[in-house]
Amino acid sequence: MADLNIRFPPKISLNAVGGPGFLTSGGAIPIMASGAESRTQDWELERGQWVVSHHARVPADWEPLLAFIRVVAGMANTFRFKDWTDYICAAGSGFFVDALGSPSRMQMVKRYSFPTLTGGTVTYDRYITKPIDGTVTVTGGGTVDYATGLVEGGSPSAWHGEFDCWCRLNSDIMKAQVITRSLSEGLLVGWDNIEIVEVTNEVTA
Repeated sequence: MADLNIRFPPKISLNAVGGPGFLTSGGAIPIMASGAESRTQDWELERGQWVVSHHARVPADWEPLLAFIRVVAGMANTFRFKDWTDYICAAGSGFFVDALGSPSRMQMVKRYSFPTLTGGTVTYDRYITKPIDGTVTVTGGGTVDYATGLVEGGSPSAWHGEFDCWCRLNSDIMKAQVITRSLSEGLLVGWDNIEIVEVTNEVTA
């Protein structure tokens, strides 16, 4: 397996259905005889999941997806995916934490905040591993690794910019279908329910 520096066609991902996912109590919440529940948060961090439908398209639109599927080899290799509902880290939301085992490198993080009824806030920190070159500004300097979201050197304290999700397909099998034939444009091909899953903490070859 390899982490390929390619992006799932953004034109196709625009209408994706999905978002962040978590796992609670192994996917089944136990309910006691009294009616009380016992819940355990198994995943500390999210794992995004999306379903994309590529409806009937002409060859000019279809062929790039056909090439993409062959290059990523089904579930084997990972790629970038643009989640159109959340791809921007605004100024004031991006900061850094020490990278695991490497205090000389800093990991990019996006913080999500929601107000409580008592005037405070509850926060969630998301590691950003696929920032987009040409969109990122780092306060305090440093060299950004756009393949990992790590920053080395300088004294980085904040950042803002755009980012992708690190993903893979959730199937090894392509299920394309010829919808109809257009006399002017040729075959119209579609593929519904393309499942895409976010990858976290993976060791790639």
